[in-house]
Amino acid sequence: MADNLLDMAIRQLGSSGIDALSGALGLPADRGESAVKTGLSTVLAGMLNKGSSKTGMGSLFNMVSDSSGLDFSSIADIFKDPAQMSSLQKSGGNMLEGIFGGKAGNIGDLVSAALSGSDKGGSLLKVAAPVVMSLLGKLVKGKGLDISSLASLLLGQKSFIKDKIPDGLLKELDVSSFDKLGDSLVTHGHAQPQEPRPQAVHAQEKKRGGFGKWFWPLLIALAALYALNMCAKKEKMGEEPGEVILDEESVIIEETPNGAVTPPDTAAPTTDEAVDFTGSFTEYLTNPARDPNREFPLTIEFAVDSAEVTSASAPDVDALAKILQDHPGLTIAIEGHTSGEGDEIKNQQLSQERADTVRQMLVEKGIDPNRVTATGMGSAKPVADDGTEEGKQKNRRISVRVVTFE
Repeated sequence: MADNLLDMAIRQLGSSGIDALSGALGLPADRGESAVKTGLSTVLAGMLNKGSSKTGMGSLFNMVSDSSGLDFSSIADIFKDPAQMSSLQKSGGNMLEGIFGGKAGNIGDLVSAALSGSDKGGSLLKVAAPVVMSLLGKLVKGKGLDISSLASLLLGQKSFIKDKIPDGLLKELDVSSFDKLGDSLVTHGHAQPQEPRPQAVHAQEKKRGGFGKWFWPLLIALAALYALNMCAKKEKMGEEPGEVILDEESVIIEETPNGAVTPPDTAAPTTDEAVDFTGSFTEYLTNPARDPNREFPLTIEFAVDSAEVTSASAPDVDALAKILQDHPGLTIAIEGHTSGEGDEIKNQQLSQERADTVRQMLVEKGIDPNRVTATGMGSAKPVADDGTEEGKQKNRRISVRVVTFE
């Protein structure tokens, strides 16, 4: 069962914090807790709706990751201090704008109506938003949640908020019914992939027959031969000082309209990171102590500012499809990443489109779409210094991460 964020918030705020908030906003003292739950539920409903777009969930993940956590140990003092309260509500107002857009004011009015005609609905939401973001931020950092896990966590809140959102909210969000709220988180591949169908697993196991008995020993032997071969190359290079062995690197040079040459916009690992995808990924699958958050870059090239694949072939994608076919219990997440250069909203959209492209390539190779999610991370997860051109190039990538493996 998902963590109940409403109960978590009430525990973190405590009776003293709720009383202080009620006093600061002029809410009836005996309705403080129910008012807080209404505000929190409204924010969570807005996040579910926001996350239903392809780029919306990525934007929420960035908001949660970037939010500064509240000090709940002194939350009552924050609510009682006008200066701190003003700063908190200013931050909350920006969050509400990110969640609800231009509808934040109308939704504040709906909350006011739910509070028996109080005019403090908007003010309450400006506190509820930072509280929700702070709780989610702690869960993301503490449990190492990724964007798919965050989407699943949000979906798990539906049963807790159902009877606590204000009347008219779904209509304001253009959602036809409560059951439809957040449904597209699954449709767009943000929530955890479904488990493979049992009959598919059974059929694949029958097909493999006795193959599994000698597959892994053969793989280990091949890996050992590869390592010996690399050692031999290094020794040869050491014996022949004049000879340098270079790793191959594919580069696309594109010309801008004014004739200037621009660097390639690729999602390929740089030379020092370029390892055999098939070998490293397969070895990872054999390790029972594997890091669940480890990502593997896929070598694939795109046109600048586009999700159009420019390479004639994509060996890593082909290899990934083969691995998925060989392991029917494997589900994965394809994640698109960009550098922090340029507009973040456009980066988010571009990273989503590129992840979608790779997912579609796998589907076209016969992979069940339920086994693959596609998520655009934008610039939320850099792996290198974004202040250098080399770092930016490393941050522009498509990666694959294991979600489940049986």
